[in-house]
Amino acid sequence: MAATCAVRAHGGRGGAAAARGRGIAAGARSRTAMMAARAAPRGVLLETSNEPPKGAGMSLALSRGACTDAKDSAPLRAPAEALPPPSGGADVGLAAPSASPATVVSPAEALPGAPAVPADDFPISGISVGEALFNACNILLGVGVLSVPFALEEGGWAALGVLAALAVCTNYTGKALARCQDAGIAPLSADSAERAKALRAQAAAGNPLASYEDIAERAFGERGRQFIQWVLYTELLGTCGLFYILEADHLEMLFGSPVIAREAFIAASFVLFTPTTWLPDLSALSYVGLLGVVSSLGVTAVVAQDFFVGHDAVVSSTTSVAHMGTLPVTFGLLAFVFAGHAVFPNIRASMREPERFDDVLDLTYAIVGTVCLTIGACGYAAYGSSSAEEITLNLPAGGALATACSLVLVNPFAKYALTLDPVAKELERTLGVSHARGSKTRIMANAARTSLSMAALLLATSLPLFGYVMSVMGSFLTLTVSLIFPSLCYLKLYDDELRAGEKFGNWALVSVGGAAAIFGTFTAVSEILETFH
Repeated sequence: MAATCAVRAHGGRGGAAAARGRGIAAGARSRTAMMAARAAPRGVLLETSNEPPKGAGMSLALSRGACTDAKDSAPLRAPAEALPPPSGGADVGLAAPSASPATVVSPAEALPGAPAVPADDFPISGISVGEALFNACNILLGVGVLSVPFALEEGGWAALGVLAALAVCTNYTGKALARCQDAGIAPLSADSAERAKALRAQAAAGNPLASYEDIAERAFGERGRQFIQWVLYTELLGTCGLFYILEADHLEMLFGSPVIAREAFIAASFVLFTPTTWLPDLSALSYVGLLGVVSSLGVTAVVAQDFFVGHDAVVSSTTSVAHMGTLPVTFGLLAFVFAGHAVFPNIRASMREPERFDDVLDLTYAIVGTVCLTIGACGYAAYGSSSAEEITLNLPAGGALATACSLVLVNPFAKYALTLDPVAKELERTLGVSHARGSKTRIMANAARTSLSMAALLLATSLPLFGYVMSVMGSFLTLTVSLIFPSLCYLKLYDDELRAGEKFGNWALVSVGGAAAIFGTFTAVSEILETFH
């Protein structure tokens, strides 16, 4: 689930782009992807027969930054069944459950005190390990990958160390969230076989902790849920604003003309995006959203080819080992690359074999880390201090650039409505209107959604330092969701079971994450003040 960019307006390092307030929704996919529905999927589909689930094989799109309500949870359905998109700010196409149901053990075998029921009475369907891997990669491989070279421009080659550290730490906190989902189901001391039995038995009944918000509420009560929802809603609205900037940048690259002002492309983005928020069934956008992974891999290949062929693998003389003054900003920028925690619980709850989620997470991070290392190193080596907030802005004109830009344009269009949806649903609940098909108040609900879309547009166009503002917010919001809060939940829910060393490690993550958020925010604010002076 977030959105941010840090732009520089001094020293010749990306200053022109900074003056235009360009930003990148680095996780939106958060960016983003980051999961848009109050009626988010439980993640498992309980069947009472051996018939395959309706619509099996189809896929859903989730937008990172899940904002779900436990009391509104519903079984996982295919797009044909008009599932409200799960909340969040990331880009993920969630594959539907495969047709073959998996038989699980009776709860009596894994949960003390459960009634003895034959295992055949608990066949469940869920996504496979491969489908879960695709979903997780689609979350993280969003438009945020485009900002990795700019993060190196801000911090120098030392930013690769920040990237590696964040990968290790957020991988751990992702697994910690998974353990938090098991609170009351399986103790930490359970071996793998015992844990597998307990998890599958609980999956048959429906895991009550199917989302990030559920975990927050279990650990810290209703205030915990409200805090996480506030963080995610703020992140999502900002992401929508940066979608306008991202779309306008690439429309200008493809169709730019001296007689067409950049504001015209932002207005065109508004005209394109807003009607998608009126759709009663957003699942139609899920198929377009599947291009998120293709887009990220395609742009990475173009950047690598540009460095090795276009620049003859010659490293720019304007690269630097480290820029200590702005290195803290890179924590907020690079955190978005690994900001899938808002939807990790949903994916795990959807798995047929939830005990294998840790393996899925490790492989996902290996793939995403390789992509980020490739595009970051090649982009920064090729353009050095001229690396733009979106590396596509540096690429030379040609067929490859046109293809990359076209793929990048798909992401904001497909994800905008999904990203805005949880914020819109909360506003509709407050106003007492409904966006559902056939609702008498649907016109009012569409008007509310349009007003939110206009608010995001105003954020993108009215604030001259919007990129800086989002960098400040991102340093706090994303690190909170991906690093700080998961460890706090883990400590709260398993305080009696954790060893002293693991407690110390989690408190260290909380402390380091808090320090990174504070220093990242302070540095971004300092650059804002420096720009004014």
